[in-house]
Amino acid sequence: MTLLVTVNEAEEDQTGAPDVKAVIAVVGLAIEARIAGTVAMIADGDRTAFFLRDAIRQGVRGIISFGVCGGLDPKLRPGKVVIASSVFAGKGEAYPSDLLWAEELLRMIPGSGYSPIAGVASPMTSFEERRDFHATTGAVAADMESQMVARIAAEFRIPFAACRVVLNPAHRILPRAALINIGPAGKPGLRKIGGSVLKDPRQLPSLSRLAVDAVIAVLALRSAKQRLGTHLGFPHLRSRRPLNCLIPSAPAAYPM
Repeated sequence: MTLLVTVNEAEEDQTGAPDVKAVIAVVGLAIEARIAGTVAMIADGDRTAFFLRDAIRQGVRGIISFGVCGGLDPKLRPGKVVIASSVFAGKGEAYPSDLLWAEELLRMIPGSGYSPIAGVASPMTSFEERRDFHATTGAVAADMESQMVARIAAEFRIPFAACRVVLNPAHRILPRAALINIGPAGKPGLRKIGGSVLKDPRQLPSLSRLAVDAVIAVLALRSAKQRLGTHLGFPHLRSRRPLNCLIPSAPAAYPM
């Protein structure tokens, strides 16, 4: 299920400024969509890609990957905001983010970092896997939505950015209950998580630590959104030049 979360259209002004649909945030969780506050899509594979392409054809001018992430660089702690300089999307496939947008995000969020991140198909389950991935790709953090944002933005030649907040640091091993697939509409399957804990109560300390980290990350994400405003720091709103997005081009990836 792909969920669209929209703000009140009454926020549009009468000065000819673009409306809030100029930018779409792609997220993985319902809480991230609520924090984004603008038009947001909760990622759900091919369905989301289809709706995102359709939205771009109708006039969306930029897309941003927004939400929490897992740390790969051991120096990153929960709550650290990372602005992507590029997104690693697979072997030999990486995409530079829009420089003007990234610069604006860095300006608006003091203390944020600027580094490559990665979009991955599934969470990394061990410290060794994260360490090796970080050493190989240079990515300091990973999430499960940024690769789709980067690919589709390159396909349609529109700006993209990624603003991600570290939730679980590289050294922290996720318990099995935290690896259960997110349910429909970006909501955790609490019944399945509870069942996993009942089967193995030894997960409780790790889950408790994860819950604390999640609070830190969500507060940092809310603070970042408040600073970025309705359009999530998008710097191209004043440009009226048409975007060449009706006929997709070959992705503008550069080799790793």
